[in-house]
Amino acid sequence: MLASICAFLIAATGVGLAVLSLLILAAPGRALQALSRFGSTPTIHFSELSLRAVVGGIFVLGAPATRYPVTVAAIGGFLMISAGVLMLIPRRWHARYSSWWAARIPVWAVRLLAPISLLAGIALVWVAI
Repeated sequence: MLASICAFLIAATGVGLAVLSLLILAAPGRALQALSRFGSTPTIHFSELSLRAVVGGIFVLGAPATRYPVTVAAIGGFLMISAGVLMLIPRRWHARYSSWWAARIPVWAVRLLAPISLLAGIALVWVAI
């Protein structure tokens, strides 16, 4: 039962990722501005990482109810571990890393990469239903 609920939440995450990718495609400059703010304040830093950890936990718990349980569980584990590591390092490192990338990724590249996120979102829905 819990795995089925989490599988539904994985599909919802896929829908959210697909919608986000369309927003990024429409406004890549704003996406880069958002990226530059990751880690900029304790609230943004820990909110982002907490969400990443929760989504990772949902992936791990929902993995048995998906088409590719080992892959989904591995992705979930990666999300949880990376969130934990980023919570342990100084926040300013995360902020500098995000700002560094936001300043170097050209807008055209963001537009080029947005469809990959769209496909990933669609894949998540397919894997989870």
